[in-house]
Amino acid sequence: MASTFAGLAIAARGLYASQTGLLVTGNNISNVNTAGYSRQVVNQSAASPAAVYAGKGVIGGGVQVNAVDRVRNIRLDEKYWQENTDLGEWQTKADTLTELEELLTSTTDGYSEIMNDFYEALESLANNAGDTSVRTAVRSAGEELCGYLNNAAAELRQLQQDCNTDVATTVTRINAYSQQIADLNEQIRLAGASGADTNTLEDQRALLVDKLSSLVSITVDQSADNAAAFTIRTAGGVLVSGNTANLLETYQNTDGLYDVRWQDTGDAFTPAGGSLKAYLDLRDGTGIDGGYQGIPYYTAQLNEFARTLAAAFNEGIYADGADYGNGHADGYGTNGQTGIRFFSYDKTSSADLQALLDGGATMDEVYSNITAANISLSSDIYDDVGHIAAASAAGEEANNEIVNSLISMLQDNKMFNKGTPEDFMNSLVATLGTNSASAQRMADNQGTIVKRVGDRRTSVSGVSTNEETANLTIYEQAYEASSQVVSVWNEVYAVTINLISD
Repeated sequence: MASTFAGLAIAARGLYASQTGLLVTGNNISNVNTAGYSRQVVNQSAASPAAVYAGKGVIGGGVQVNAVDRVRNIRLDEKYWQENTDLGEWQTKADTLTELEELLTSTTDGYSEIMNDFYEALESLANNAGDTSVRTAVRSAGEELCGYLNNAAAELRQLQQDCNTDVATTVTRINAYSQQIADLNEQIRLAGASGADTNTLEDQRALLVDKLSSLVSITVDQSADNAAAFTIRTAGGVLVSGNTANLLETYQNTDGLYDVRWQDTGDAFTPAGGSLKAYLDLRDGTGIDGGYQGIPYYTAQLNEFARTLAAAFNEGIYADGADYGNGHADGYGTNGQTGIRFFSYDKTSSADLQALLDGGATMDEVYSNITAANISLSSDIYDDVGHIAAASAAGEEANNEIVNSLISMLQDNKMFNKGTPEDFMNSLVATLGTNSASAQRMADNQGTIVKRVGDRRTSVSGVSTNEETANLTIYEQAYEASSQVVSVWNEVYAVTINLISD
């Protein structure tokens, strides 16, 4: 049977529901620019009806507020996290390859100038084979060429170390996000168990997952009915399960670089995507067997350039291993000596290089010691420019046959498998340019996809000020109407009580 004061109760429920709507709408509007905030709506339904006194039928009980719901589409969230992983990987690669491209481009531009200076110094020597001052210019040009290769190698090594540091930094960030998500899962569980609102906590968790997804590839298992049932998996393992975070750690491998493993089991961790994978690819990619062409690939190319140049100039041996003519070691300097190598590594003397050959080392084994990082002139050339060979026979200072042979070799497109020294460097830069442009294109395309998915997600969970302003009017009018109902019933009860009193 309906209560005597059922009318007032119905009106009061209407006031409470409208007031809740106004509060929720105001909260939405105030958080319109809050990162990660999800629009909230009032979940209300008709209250249980009451039977009519001494008659048939029922009378409605008004309205009741069941909950304040957070508007979110789980499938759009999962799609966003998936695409954001790819964006994190390609954007990281694009940024780093752009930096690498600028480094090598500036180096090769400098190389062209230095190689021209080297050519000109050798040509001057060919025209003035007996002039000591010209030999000094050849030595200076050779030093500058070695210095540029040393500098390029050092820059590549530093960039690799930067990527190595970024690996450790990224792992730290992954751990921090994972632990925060696990902590939020526990807070959500406790709040839900006490009947408290968990919407804000869930928004904070989703925002952290957004950030985590750019660092490493993840899959998320979440329940639509139980907000605390939240699991994140990655690389075949569980990163977060409820209030537990399984953390990662870095350790130094035999090369002194960071590898990643699970902290609890020690098993290797191999990311399938995200910034962490990008840093590892860039740091370790050798390009061998179709692998990613990272910094080691370009370092190896510069090392090949340094070794081939040295072997050809010193011995007349090209990249294919064939002997194409007389090298510097076949010529004679003004001091009458022969067998002097112009290029070496770490200023090793010609005698020491020859000792390796006499000890049974092959020419390839000797020159494999030369890298872009350590290529130098031999100590013989540093000590005495008279060791610089121009003549093909002793005592013939005006003889320029050897220096002319050296000039011809530097312009021979058979010296490298990719042509002349300049062709080799241009090919290297072109390869890097292609890889860099491809990474940037992938990053741009992925950025467009992420924005599109993000816009769709925002259209569902984001706050529209126009819509919320309309809601304010609706709830305000409902509140005023319920207030009027209260006033009417107040008069009814007043008259009724007066009648009874009389």
